[in-house]
Amino acid sequence: MSSNCMIKLLPSQVPVFWEAIKYSCKQADEIDDARLPAYLNELLQALLCERAQCWARLDDNRILIALMITRILYDKQFDERYLYIQSLYSWKLQPEDIWRRDMVLIRDFAKGEGCKYVGCTSRNERVWEILKSHGFKEYTRIFSLRME
Repeated sequence: MSSNCMIKLLPSQVPVFWEAIKYSCKQADEIDDARLPAYLNELLQALLCERAQCWARLDDNRILIALMITRILYDKQFDERYLYIQSLYSWKLQPEDIWRRDMVLIRDFAKGEGCKYVGCTSRNERVWEILKSHGFKEYTRIFSLRME
């Protein structure tokens, strides 16, 4: 494995990384404590049966420095499959060339799975910057009216 390379975890590797996955997803996806158990239960099931994928970046010392969760979804509006980046979290600031390499890897994975595009939603401005610098375009905005 080359240094700082993003790798796709096998389902059997998920338990080894589970504590880091829980932490990174709670932070990146901004899951509140009341909803966290149900969220994590569904995520674990999805990762173990490959409905979701976990990508890990390790440094030269094999220390975990970033995690990404993806899912292959179906876009009913356009009648096509796409790769959805559900969660992206990095413990360390990474140079642009590493993110570029990761996005090439993700794009190649999506193509290999028959996906027509890669999509992502995020409230994090740093994620916006990363995505825009790699050719992502803002497609829509999501608005919500909570009934509380």
